[in-house]
Amino acid sequence: MSQLPGFETEFDVVVIGGGHAGTEAAVAAARLGARVGLITSAFETIGQMSCNPAIGGVAKGTVVREVDALGGVMGRATDLAMIQFRMLNRSKGPAVWAPRAQCDRGLYRRAVRSLLEQHARLQAVQGTVARLLLTPDEQRVLGVETIEGRRFAAKSVVITTGTFLHGRIHIGTETRISGGRAGEMATTHLAEQLEQAGLTVARFKTGTPPRIDGRSVDYSALEIQESEIEQFDYSWSHFWSAKRCNNSGTRHPAQMPCWITYLEAEGKKIIKDNIAKSAMYGGAISSRGPRYCPSVEDKIVKFPDAERHQIFLEPEGHDTAELYVNGLSTSLPAAVQLEILRSVRGLADVKMNRVGYAIEYDYYPPTQLDPSLQVKAIPGLYFAGQINGTTGYEEAAGQGLVAGLNAALSIQRKQPIVLGRETSYIGVLVDDLVTRGVDEPYRLFTSRSEFRLTVRQDNALRRLGPIGMRLGIYSELEDATIKARLEHEDAAMRLAETTSIRPDEAAPILSGADSAPLSHAVRIVEVARRQEIPLDRLLRAVGLGADLDSEALVTADLEIKYAGYFERERAQAERMRRMGDFSLDPDLEYSDMRSLSFEARQKLSNLRPHSLAQASRIPGVSPSDLQNLVIEIERRRRLAATR
Repeated sequence: MSQLPGFETEFDVVVIGGGHAGTEAAVAAARLGARVGLITSAFETIGQMSCNPAIGGVAKGTVVREVDALGGVMGRATDLAMIQFRMLNRSKGPAVWAPRAQCDRGLYRRAVRSLLEQHARLQAVQGTVARLLLTPDEQRVLGVETIEGRRFAAKSVVITTGTFLHGRIHIGTETRISGGRAGEMATTHLAEQLEQAGLTVARFKTGTPPRIDGRSVDYSALEIQESEIEQFDYSWSHFWSAKRCNNSGTRHPAQMPCWITYLEAEGKKIIKDNIAKSAMYGGAISSRGPRYCPSVEDKIVKFPDAERHQIFLEPEGHDTAELYVNGLSTSLPAAVQLEILRSVRGLADVKMNRVGYAIEYDYYPPTQLDPSLQVKAIPGLYFAGQINGTTGYEEAAGQGLVAGLNAALSIQRKQPIVLGRETSYIGVLVDDLVTRGVDEPYRLFTSRSEFRLTVRQDNALRRLGPIGMRLGIYSELEDATIKARLEHEDAAMRLAETTSIRPDEAAPILSGADSAPLSHAVRIVEVARRQEIPLDRLLRAVGLGADLDSEALVTADLEIKYAGYFERERAQAERMRRMGDFSLDPDLEYSDMRSLSFEARQKLSNLRPHSLAQASRIPGVSPSDLQNLVIEIERRRRLAATR
């Protein structure tokens, strides 16, 4: 490999940070053939689960499967580290089911690193980046330099520093520690350079609960929550595994239970009596935190009439007795935290291994990015993860995937990948960030998507696999695996549409569901439209479908049962796609378009949307503004054509 003068190595893409965003960015770029350098402060923290060792949940579980569909590592690592599984939203029907997995923290981290090392063009480098190397006019990235004095050339750089930029840890009102995570130093040099470059910077906060020694817990006083593992895989890459081929077992580690307890009157009183000692309520922190993952102080202040608050004790892994106290995130002093813990049922004699804390950090309002997650002011520089004002492992991973793909595509002089809102939750996430910005740490919910019935966790591969194939990111075996998986879905639909079932064959299934019996033989698809009548049981009743993948059958079943709803939603998605095809020149002079409202001209000039669809989602741009915008652009195009 040729080396530029003064540079140790010449990479195509350098990724700064080895967390959930960074690892996905590095793998995505490597899959596109880029030479990738992943620079992280410590190899031991690659893939670190800084907070709760869990992956997935409502909307988030769908993101994990989308990342996996495009070759990411999060789903594969979770399958290798899963020690408890729950399918959320079961009461609402399979169209909105949401997978969530508790992971063995150590196994997950090791799985991520192992998956990274499978990519020959990806090199991990231990070090802390001190600054970006820019062209003399500071208009483009050339590489990076670490505090150790190592210099690496790069045509694109992806920053995924999480909570490390000017990170400050708070424990009570008196204890403040510079750090991006407990025991790890904050990143200051790079933060200062980014601010000096003219980027707008702001501050958010997040928090984590104490960890406890499970050997000091009285489990007899707690409610147990067993895993409901049912051969669930986040990743399609296991399609040819032993589990599917000969039913020889699962790849998941042995399952472990969680336990449920409650913060009750005594603990609530301790918090109320010490609220002024909290970093958040004592004035040490003024930044906003995640609304949907509040500290225990927030719960007590904002919900004073709640009789009690649920706490989950979640295992950290097989090789430790340590438990994560989910529901007790706090920035109170350590002594107060221990007092609260010992007020909880089952924890009277508990030993606290690690203290909870709040952390403040820099983020850069994401309206400074274009839809590829590139910084508008500095071509070749991409942001992903908490640096964009988001919260959650899954949100970080989705952004990392997009940034990594686009960082590699840009150096190949190819068009960026912009996932539409109608194709994925990742598309919703990125569009919300770059179009609307954030005023609190952003978290995905199903309610953020207009297409939550057709953008589901079970059909992520159907939606995104063809995109990955067009990009050429899969190996030959992966290509074949995807095609086979999708062929199973198609086969299930064909069987349902072409095979009839007799009344006597359907009777046991229908009677068990209190469904009316058949008077004559009908096509299976007609019976499968009934709620509570599973397609797989109907196929088995006529001796078919045993060789089809169970998840392919679930997807086919949903497509049959909700066909009318899905058709309407897909028609709406097609309208959005057409709006997305109406591109907007980044150099449009919106200020000259007097038919637009003043507010619309301002917003469009600031955000520079790439399409009419994106413009339609900018707050302050009305439907009449959009109509006038189309007229203005068409008029300009006609004038240009006559010259």
